[in-house]
Amino acid sequence: MKKIVTLLMALVLMFGVAGCSNSDSKKSNNGKKDTSSSVKIKTVKDFTEFDGLIKYYTIGDEKISVPETVGEYTNYLSQIGTVTLNETGKDPSEVDLDAKGISSMAAYLKVETEDGDEAHFYVRYENKTNKSIKVSEAPVTYIEVRYDAYAEVEYDRAFNNIKVVTSAGTLPLDNKMEFNKVRKILGEPYQETDGRFNYADDNGYKYMFDCCNENREGIFRGFSIEYPSK
Repeated sequence: MKKIVTLLMALVLMFGVAGCSNSDSKKSNNGKKDTSSSVKIKTVKDFTEFDGLIKYYTIGDEKISVPETVGEYTNYLSQIGTVTLNETGKDPSEVDLDAKGISSMAAYLKVETEDGDEAHFYVRYENKTNKSIKVSEAPVTYIEVRYDAYAEVEYDRAFNNIKVVTSAGTLPLDNKMEFNKVRKILGEPYQETDGRFNYADDNGYKYMFDCCNENREGIFRGFSIEYPSK
């Protein structure tokens, strides 16, 4: 009889400890975001040409791939300088993006070189999951690159050594290429609005080449890529 009582007491204590353990575990997760870290972020070593109208672009000698994630874009731009998100002063891997969250329309990666130059590389992204993730893990939905010697802000006229490599030829983004040369290389756009040429490919990507005529004599001053919805 004593053995049975002792066994029952041992079982009660065991379940009690297990119950306390589960309770503590739940408390420790209280107030914390459920985050994901399963996204593979490509590095510079993973470089491949993009299967689209724009293959990649270069800044000086460095190749910049058309990125899948913000983290991948950060890795490529880090070849040029220190990269931070907007005005946070933080690397995108240090910034949270809520579940189902999206970037602002004017989001950008700030690149600061050792020489003190600063440029903004515009990027939009989203989190389609039900978990909070780091911005670096977020899929990219749009990128835009500018160089305009007439821009009022310095960060849109920081780098004049950008070249855009397309399936039809290379376009130097140095404010010397006129709109008629861009059209000759790329062919007729499906739409043109105020010197902005719009193209699309079979994969659903949309490309805009900005050759705005206003006070600029139709020079090529930037491009954007809009990603298809998935």
